[in-house]
Amino acid sequence: QAWLESHGRSLGHFVDGTWLKPPGRTSLECQEATTGRTVAVVPAGDSLDLAVAVAAAAAAAKAWAGLGGPQRGQCLTRLAATLEGDRRGTMAALLALAGGRPLCRTLGADLDLGLRLLQVPAVGAQLGPPGLEGWTPLGVVAVVLGGPCSLLALLWKLGPLLAMGE
Repeated sequence: QAWLESHGRSLGHFVDGTWLKPPGRTSLECQEATTGRTVAVVPAGDSLDLAVAVAAAAAAAKAWAGLGGPQRGQCLTRLAATLEGDRRGTMAALLALAGGRPLCRTLGADLDLGLRLLQVPAVGAQLGPPGLEGWTPLGVVAVVLGGPCSLLALLWKLGPLLAMGE
């Protein structure tokens, strides 16, 4: 809550380490699942926002793909460890707000599953998936969310893509 307040409960699109807030956009309300209370507002995205995000990802993609599987796997493992460590309570609170599930549930099974959705592809990348000798990443992948999406669903999609260098 304090972090949201420090941002005036008005977020943007987080691209290349910066919150982008294009002027003149319709605002969308992000609501707490159980109460319907507005947690934050974000600008409605459009194709220009997607183009900016894809361009930033393309600029970073060569370096990410060039790390190789073991190094990408180590990065994902560190990310999972960071989310599991000091930030575990914050992550669980976000999951509870977004999903409407009790905090005790998100601190347990939900967050643990989310972390595994990063850890499993991380281990696979470190070991090198059999049959993928000579694999080279294809390029940038855009994941566009058309509505509510849980962190678990997002990590289920992103973990393997990031591990493979996409």
